[in-house]
Amino acid sequence: MEERLKEEKIKITPQRRELIRKLKELEETHPSFNRIYQAVKETQPNVSRSTVHDNLKLLVQRGIIRSFNYKGETRYEMSQNPHVNLAEFNKDIIDIKNEKVNEKLDEIMNILKEEEGIEIKSLLVLVEK
Repeated sequence: MEERLKEEKIKITPQRRELIRKLKELEETHPSFNRIYQAVKETQPNVSRSTVHDNLKLLVQRGIIRSFNYKGETRYEMSQNPHVNLAEFNKDIIDIKNEKVNEKLDEIMNILKEEEGIEIKSLLVLVEK
């Protein structure tokens, strides 16, 4: 990750280093801004909300991390590969890593891009049980 920051000519500050560490730590949970902020604040007590927000925004803009909305919150993830996020009602969001599902997803994404002009960057499937 630090190599990617260097490639993008982004200065590696202690706050950015800790933010990235926390993103990796929380990666499987697709954390919200508030969860990330609280996690960074544990080790960087003087960090401001705007610093975390601005750095998350920068990382998304540079394509280092991805963001998507779920239930009115922006969520973040490290994975840059198109994939399906599955969310059960009132439960955590999980990544679907099934090869067959991802092949079908690629097919659907290609059809949407070629025939409808829609480029999908993130797909969230909500499941109610």
